[in-house]
Amino acid sequence: MLTRGCDLAAKSNGFAQQRTDLCSVIRQYLDRGMARSAQASVACVVLGLAALAVFCDPPGATAQDLAPYEVDGFRGARFGMTEPEVRSVVIKNLGVKTSDLGTAPNPIEGTTVLTARVASLDPGPGPAQVAFIFGHTSKKLIQVNVIWGDDQNSKADASAMVAAGTRLERYFSGYSWRKDTTRAGIPVGDNTVVMFAGEDGKKGALRVVVDGVKYQVMQAGKETNSPEPKGPPRLVINYIADRENPDVAKIEKGKF
Repeated sequence: MLTRGCDLAAKSNGFAQQRTDLCSVIRQYLDRGMARSAQASVACVVLGLAALAVFCDPPGATAQDLAPYEVDGFRGARFGMTEPEVRSVVIKNLGVKTSDLGTAPNPIEGTTVLTARVASLDPGPGPAQVAFIFGHTSKKLIQVNVIWGDDQNSKADASAMVAAGTRLERYFSGYSWRKDTTRAGIPVGDNTVVMFAGEDGKKGALRVVVDGVKYQVMQAGKETNSPEPKGPPRLVINYIADRENPDVAKIEKGKF
């Protein structure tokens, strides 16, 4: 299951903190197993007015033909690294300066978020923010969120976001994942679609989510349109180290 620790990064005082609005919706479908029934009932999901991404049920390569994907971090920043280690890797591998980095606490989860502002990060359009989240107890890297569309100065285009999300879905679909854990094209909100979700053979989980887009659901020959988005489009990748037991602050049972 995909559990806690999936919070998307939202800006606060110029840098990123986690948020749970979109994440809570996704959990209702993925954590409770509703994605399977949703995938079975939705014949086809068309994203964007120009139908840039179409998710049906095409036969793919078998898992035996594909290399397994291991969710172990992002761009050299590996789960289990300390904040100084991640800072060093990020400056080297993402080409950012120290001034492009900032930290902020998450008082609810008890974690610390190191955010890097990147001017350009393929395949997403425009600038991106990469949030590196450090655990409550371990103080080591437990999750990475890559976000396009959160920059106030960027003019995000929904079609470009969907196109980038489609490329990512195809990329991750080119690997094998733990049996019966992959999902693609699952609408989880009025303007939110899980483009791809999967779990590796260990404890890791990954998902690609596009938010703030209009889509169509084709079911039994009937077409249903989502409402017009109220906010700008965003594309997010979540890399999660431990999908079952994230290192976040918890209240012990029986304390209250």
